[in-house]
Amino acid sequence: MGEIQEVEDPLKRMEEIFLEMKDTSELMVDLAYSSLLYNNKEIASEVEHLGDIVDELSGDLQHIAIEEIAERTPDATLMILQMARFVDSIADAAMSIVDVVLRDIEPHPILIQVIKESDVGIYKMEVRSKSTLVDKPLGTLRLATETGMWVFAIKRKVRWIYGPEKGEVLKKGDIIFVRGPEDGAKKLRAVAKAKRMSLE
Repeated sequence: MGEIQEVEDPLKRMEEIFLEMKDTSELMVDLAYSSLLYNNKEIASEVEHLGDIVDELSGDLQHIAIEEIAERTPDATLMILQMARFVDSIADAAMSIVDVVLRDIEPHPILIQVIKESDVGIYKMEVRSKSTLVDKPLGTLRLATETGMWVFAIKRKVRWIYGPEKGEVLKKGDIIFVRGPEDGAKKLRAVAKAKRMSLE
């Protein structure tokens, strides 16, 4: 007898694709604000690339919905497709933000100030050579627990790392882009500059 191959559940695949779309669109927004704050075309271009990925995922999602599960689970299909449209809107908003940077349009000072004064801010900081962050995986630092900060991008010399995993090890000279509250940013910046030994 031949081996029985396990067939992946189309609904499960739709859920996985949707979650990837959601995570990617959230990263796009953070990167878009960063590109605006720091007038960085390189980050803006990456947002465009991620937008293409979201579009591709959205197409895959619609294909599975129409071809494989619409008749079997119409309510679940409709719900996921509606949520996917909301995610597409978020990705489109991020694209609109970076369009300002890519076309060299000077953003209004009030817009920049509003972003800076938000309860959840976006910050850029350098990891200095004597910092206790050096050679530590992100997952062991407990940044979210200790500071409320989330690292969503790292610039390492000429290389960019977007959405770094928990196992990503910070290196001296890394420029990290983080999102979180102002008091958490101050604490993390002090540790990154080696003016403070720990996050606790």
